[in-house]
Amino acid sequence: MSINGWRGKRIRFNLTKGTWDVEETPYEYRRKWLGGRGYNSEVLYNNVPVDVDPLSPENVVCLGVGPLSGTFGPSTGRVTVTAKSPLTGGFGDSNMGGHWGAELKYAGYEQIILTGKAPKPSYIWIDDDKIEIRDGSHIWGKFPRDADAIIKEELGDKDIHIVTIGPAGENLVRFACTFNDCYRAAGRTGHGAVIGSKNIKAIAVRGTSGVKIAKPEEYYKICSDWRETMRTDPMAQGLFNFGSLILIMPCNYEMGWFPWKNLKYGYHPDARNISGEVWAKKHLRHKEGCFSCAICCGIVSEVREGKYAGDYTGGPEYEAAVPTGPRVGIIDSETTLHNAMLTNNYGMDAIEAGASISWAMECWEHGLLTSKDTGGIDLTWGNQEAVEQLLHDMTYRKGFGDILADGPWRASMKLGLGEEYLTVTRGMSLPGDDPRGLGFGYGLSFAVGTRGGCDHLRSLCCLELSGYLYPGLNMKIVGTEECSKPLTTIGKPKMVYWEENQKAFVDCLQVCCFNTHWSYGCRNEHLIPMINAVTGLDFTEEELMTIGERIYNLERAYWSKMLSGKHEDTVPKRFTHEPMPENPAASSGKVLPLDEMLPEYYRLRQYEPETGFPGDKRLRELGLEDIAEELKPYRKKYIDLHEGKKGAKPQQQPKKGK
Repeated sequence: MSINGWRGKRIRFNLTKGTWDVEETPYEYRRKWLGGRGYNSEVLYNNVPVDVDPLSPENVVCLGVGPLSGTFGPSTGRVTVTAKSPLTGGFGDSNMGGHWGAELKYAGYEQIILTGKAPKPSYIWIDDDKIEIRDGSHIWGKFPRDADAIIKEELGDKDIHIVTIGPAGENLVRFACTFNDCYRAAGRTGHGAVIGSKNIKAIAVRGTSGVKIAKPEEYYKICSDWRETMRTDPMAQGLFNFGSLILIMPCNYEMGWFPWKNLKYGYHPDARNISGEVWAKKHLRHKEGCFSCAICCGIVSEVREGKYAGDYTGGPEYEAAVPTGPRVGIIDSETTLHNAMLTNNYGMDAIEAGASISWAMECWEHGLLTSKDTGGIDLTWGNQEAVEQLLHDMTYRKGFGDILADGPWRASMKLGLGEEYLTVTRGMSLPGDDPRGLGFGYGLSFAVGTRGGCDHLRSLCCLELSGYLYPGLNMKIVGTEECSKPLTTIGKPKMVYWEENQKAFVDCLQVCCFNTHWSYGCRNEHLIPMINAVTGLDFTEEELMTIGERIYNLERAYWSKMLSGKHEDTVPKRFTHEPMPENPAASSGKVLPLDEMLPEYYRLRQYEPETGFPGDKRLRELGLEDIAEELKPYRKKYIDLHEGKKGAKPQQQPKKGK
């Protein structure tokens, strides 16, 4: 059978031996797992036992793209990066934009799998079917943008696209991230540290072949219509004009979920200082879209005056600006931009970096930490000198920064303090999105997400935020328009269930979620004709949603084997028990009524009510019979664990004082 869309090959590296194999992906495999996130999740589940140390050679790193990657399909430039997370100990993935994914496809591959550990710092060079593992000693220690420039000069081709890690990844900071094209970050869950643990600094790719499209004229028509739709879509236009910092004004002044001081508060009177509207006037250097993007929300920013004049960096997006800005008590845009540049240069997840510092600052505020603990660093809210020092010390694992480099959850356990100030679910900190104001659907998503307390890479249930802009959409999907109100529980379990499944198959296609979730300009009725025009196959909406549900259950089963289930489906008590402090926005006095939504969500997912594990019957219906069998002993272990029976213990949990 001729292949359209897919290239049908992947490269599996054994870095310990310095070898690699090019494997074919059979038709049945492609139809079952589709690409990108589906491929990666399957490989992680079946190749990495839950008791493997994430920073050992036995962990794997997968970088995957899908059947639409490399085509002129709008916003199809995403790449999913997957590994067992050193931050949470559990399933971990993230994804990034840029141009690297399309280049990998042009070289002839959908996926790269890294196993083992190289004997010395190295980088990988893929030039179509010519593959090398090269000495990387001269770029070890470099910032991502500097390593990118050195490799391009060394290989004599400025059009090469390169994945890199920063010094944080080399030093095994548990929330180090991965970049391509210098600033496109796959930010969360710490796979940059896993790549660093394998002594790999970068993966450079050059491809010169194309992607076969089964029905090119039909595909061109669909893509042209989609692009035309996005030209007038209100959410897409907002992103183009102001990037994701457009969120600042409504999140603070209307809804009240501005992440001020470790998400204690949802409002600050000067939040407009870092709004997208102000940013565009003060700091926008130029726009920079990802491959084949229909929106072009990407920006490069600079500081033009003051102490940090001359600083510049890619972005920052909302989730890169607020963690080391308002989350740590800083409200001016120059300092916020400077700190975002530092997290990019060091190569760390800005969200977890800011969460670590803000957690420590709140502990300091309550007298749990003193200068004796921090090596003399004053952790008063808004102390920029302390923020800059800690970003450096976390990266190079020095002093108190070495403790924070493991993330706030592990720091709290190690020091035996401050658990009440964590904003963490399953070991990962929530982003700058407070569900007491953002929306109750988001709160449910944070509690049940298959990579920990996450932001927009699981359900991204924007139906409760922007769904009202698309008349009839909520009624069609959820069965009620009431769910478009953020602070209601009506319809939220079904909304989250649907968005999770849909997001999972969209991640296999590697389409940017700003087209399919933030904006709903591209919906299933557009995506299904697209994939069929590219592949020449006959996918239906039911089949694609089933693929999404299969992936979601596979990821959930990984956590189940770690004995993480019903009792871990929660969010910090800050959001469920502490009413949002009084403010002039809608969130004032609100808490997240999580327990009202979980039972219906479990029913829709067909999770077991006793454990929260995927149900045996549904796993078999999804073609996961082997996993249904595999989970049987873990169900009893989980019940024993929570009944306090002797010998029952969870996997990969940090211990106090360790």
